[in-house]
Amino acid sequence: MKKILYSLYGLLLFAITGCVQDEAILPEPHAQEGKEITVHFSTVVPEFKTVTTRANGGVNDLYLLVFDENGNFIVRRQAVLTNQTETGGTFTAQLPSTAKPRTVHFVSNYDWTGFNDSPGVNEATVVALLSTANATFWSRVELSGGISATSFSGITVQLLRNQAKISVTNEASNFIYDGFVIHNTPGKGTVAPYSVATGFTEGTITEPSGVTLTAAQASGISTAEKYLFERKNAAASSITTVIVRGTYAGQSYYYKIDLIDANKERYDIERNWHYVVKIKTVTRAGYANFNDALAGASHNNTALDPIIEKYPMISDGTSKLEVEKTLVILTQPGQTFQVWAKYFPDINSSTVDNSGVTVALASGNEALNGASLSFNPSTGIITATALSPLPSEPKEARIVVTKGDLARTIRVVLRTPFSFDPITINNANPATLSGTQSQDATLRFTIPSDFPADLLPLPIRIYAQGLYPASTGLQMVVENGQIHYIYMAASVGQQTVNFKTNKSGNAETVSLKADYFVDGAIDYNIVGGTITYGGNNVSAPAGTLVPSGATVTASTGTVTMTGNGQFRYSLPTSYNNNTSVTFTYTKQVN
Repeated sequence: MKKILYSLYGLLLFAITGCVQDEAILPEPHAQEGKEITVHFSTVVPEFKTVTTRANGGVNDLYLLVFDENGNFIVRRQAVLTNQTETGGTFTAQLPSTAKPRTVHFVSNYDWTGFNDSPGVNEATVVALLSTANATFWSRVELSGGISATSFSGITVQLLRNQAKISVTNEASNFIYDGFVIHNTPGKGTVAPYSVATGFTEGTITEPSGVTLTAAQASGISTAEKYLFERKNAAASSITTVIVRGTYAGQSYYYKIDLIDANKERYDIERNWHYVVKIKTVTRAGYANFNDALAGASHNNTALDPIIEKYPMISDGTSKLEVEKTLVILTQPGQTFQVWAKYFPDINSSTVDNSGVTVALASGNEALNGASLSFNPSTGIITATALSPLPSEPKEARIVVTKGDLARTIRVVLRTPFSFDPITINNANPATLSGTQSQDATLRFTIPSDFPADLLPLPIRIYAQGLYPASTGLQMVVENGQIHYIYMAASVGQQTVNFKTNKSGNAETVSLKADYFVDGAIDYNIVGGTITYGGNNVSAPAGTLVPSGATVTASTGTVTMTGNGQFRYSLPTSYNNNTSVTFTYTKQVN
């Protein structure tokens, strides 16, 4: 049986992207009034609801704000992640026990610098006035029975994003889509939705005071989905629009798209909704100049015909449709994968009923064997197999899961594995470290710029027996007597991990492994290359490759034959730049 020993270096921050089952906690009486107790709860970050027009995240930190039965502030406490899975996590927090009603606000990813923790301020003043220029998550839970160790039993805290998302897809055969940018985006947003009339209610569009709009820049054009804070766009004098760039009739043009529905009513921009602009047809040229597009009229139903529809991605208010993931990356030819889909007829129940759920491939499939797609309603498992061989450029397929008016799309990408290259230690490959203990060894590698942001943070396993972390933040795993460390890559680009040698005379190959990547490796204090016979002998002329079975020794250090004509040399424990090494081989002469 395989045993795995885990140790933790430093504080780990995890992105919570799904939900976990509620913990089963036995009821217990309230502790003494005001006594600090530990509460347990699970969180879920619902995926963006979706909107289509005719023309993030993850949780990094989490705080609980507690208010009394009159809505007055009592205390703010940070929650601690206690259990992590691929789809969610469980938190604990220390809260003052009470049998009196309490209201708890959950706020994630907010900068609390300057926050006044003085008690007695009403929740409408404390929470409703919180604003930020960053993506945050929020929820509010009323505890009529007060706070005890079991207060959150059976409750999953659903965190609401404070941003909307916009993406563009092209279905016009006569148009080459190049990307888009959003014009007039709010510079900040509120943490929670609030109005005097309805209180803290989802669907209430709440704009912070003093918000300014940011004009689009041509340099911001890309095909990537984009995020923005909510605003009352329908009645605004300076509206938010989408600027699309593409090629029509052989020329590059800019098209301005107003976010309107089928009845030509302008959408408000609402948090946690996804606005999908689908370009259906293009009938004439747009603006030749970017600035002209910003200042000019919209092209809806004139130069091009987009569709912008608004519909919930997960729920219609009474039921919900979930999929395990919305992005699947396949890096092996003929690779088979499985994901689950679940339909909940009652949004407040955990009962799954997949009858009537359909699973189909959208048109344009270039990644999957269409005949391989299957769906088992009883288990909810979707299975499909990649095409073979791997394409030279990434290819895509889209699996559409539908139940009534609810639909989810799973994007499948078939491509060659990503690469960590270039990999260096102390800016060299292979690397040479001094033979002393505690020598600095700075490992650098790359997460390519085209790696999907949806898959970050990405756990990367670093196998190194002769190195230890020089700073906090790495998880150490001992598996079958071998050490490896888990590094969480939070963004694309160059990654830097600081190590030190754990003893003198180290020489090894450091290996990197991660999902979606080809394994990476780098040697330190090891030299390799080609080795041939020198001089003249009877059976092999000079320059002949030394066979793998030959006996080769080194005057200092260690040499090993790794193949015909290939050697691997480990540096000695101590040496300097003037140390000479002599290889000696023994060959029988017939």
